[in-house]
Amino acid sequence: MGGDGCISSACLESENLDYELGNILQRFRNICIQFGNVRTKKMSCLELKDELLKRMNPGSEIIDFVAFSRNVIENSSKKKTGEWYQDSINSFAHFYKAENININDIKSKNLEEYKKYLYNRNARPGTINNYLRGLRALYNKAKKQYNNEDFNIIRIQGNPFAKVDFPQYVRTKKNISISDIRRIRDAEFDRERMRMARDVFMMSFYMMGMNMYDFFCLPGETYGRIVYERSKVDTMSHNRRFALSIKVEPELRVLVEKYSEHGFLSFFHERYSDYNNFLKAVNRELKQISTVLNLGVPLSSNWARHSWASIARNKAGISKADVDFCLGHVNNDYKMADIYIDIDYSVCDKANSAVLNLLNEK
Repeated sequence: MGGDGCISSACLESENLDYELGNILQRFRNICIQFGNVRTKKMSCLELKDELLKRMNPGSEIIDFVAFSRNVIENSSKKKTGEWYQDSINSFAHFYKAENININDIKSKNLEEYKKYLYNRNARPGTINNYLRGLRALYNKAKKQYNNEDFNIIRIQGNPFAKVDFPQYVRTKKNISISDIRRIRDAEFDRERMRMARDVFMMSFYMMGMNMYDFFCLPGETYGRIVYERSKVDTMSHNRRFALSIKVEPELRVLVEKYSEHGFLSFFHERYSDYNNFLKAVNRELKQISTVLNLGVPLSSNWARHSWASIARNKAGISKADVDFCLGHVNNDYKMADIYIDIDYSVCDKANSAVLNLLNEK
C-alpha cells in the first residue's frame, strides 16, 4: 500500500485492485449514509461492523425462512421442540411447494390459504393450531436475529400472524373409569411386554399420574418417598419448579421391588437405551391391552394421569386446587402465597390414599 492509500504501482494488478477497493469503500459509505449519522453514532465499532457485513452480503435482503428454520432445528437442545418445528416447517414448505421462502413474502393472506390447505387435507383444528404456533415461534426467532430495534434496523417487516385466527385447540379427554383401571390392574396377559406396560401404567397411576419422562428419569427412593422435579411446567417462562414428593404406598411398593433387581427401577434402563424407545414400547403394548380388554379407547401412558385426576376430583371429592398441586402444576394465581407457605405433602398423601382406597373397593 502506498503512502496515498492506494495500492503500490509495483503490484501488477494495482489499478484493478484500487478500482475494486474503491467500490468496496463506496458501498460501505453508502450503507453508512443509509443508516444516518444519528444511528451510527449510537453504535459501537463491533455493532457497526456487524451491520456493514450483513448489508455487504449479496443475499442480505433475502432471508430464507426455511433455511433459517432448519438451522434453528439443528441447534435445538430440546428434541420435542425440534420435532415440533420440523413438522411445522415441513408442512408449510409442502404447501408453498418450495424449499426457499423469502420471509418477507409471508403475509397473513398466505397463512389463511395455508389454513384452508390444511383443512382440505382433513387436518384437525389442534394440528392446525400446532403448526401455526410452530411457524410463529420460528418467525419471531428470525425477527429477533435479523431486526435491531435499538437502531431502527428492521429487515423483517410486519407481523402476519397477528391477523390470523388460530383454530381453537380443545384438549381431548383421556380418562377411563375406576372399574376400567381395576380391569387393567387385574388382567392376566400372556406376553411379558404387555405385563410390563400394564405395570408401568399402574405405577404411574399409583404415583398420581406421573408422566413417563419423569418416571424414566426418577433418581430413586428416600425414606419411603419418591422425590423429583417435574420436567414439564405449565408456565410461559418454564423456570418455576417445585419438588414433588410421593409416598410409596403398598401397591406401588410391590411393583417398584419387582422392577428394581439391580437398582431403583433398573429393569427399564437395562432394556431400553433411551426414553423414546421406552415410551414407544409402553404405548404400543397399552394399545394392545385396550384391544384385548375392549376398552374402546386408544390407551396410552398419559391416560393414567388424566384418569387419576378425574377420579380424584369426581369420585374422591378432592378440590381442584389440591388436584392441581398433586399433578405438579404451577398456579400463577397463588405464586405470591407460594413464597410464604411451606409445602405440605400430606395433601398429596391424603388425596392419593383416597383414590387408591376407591380403587381397592370391591
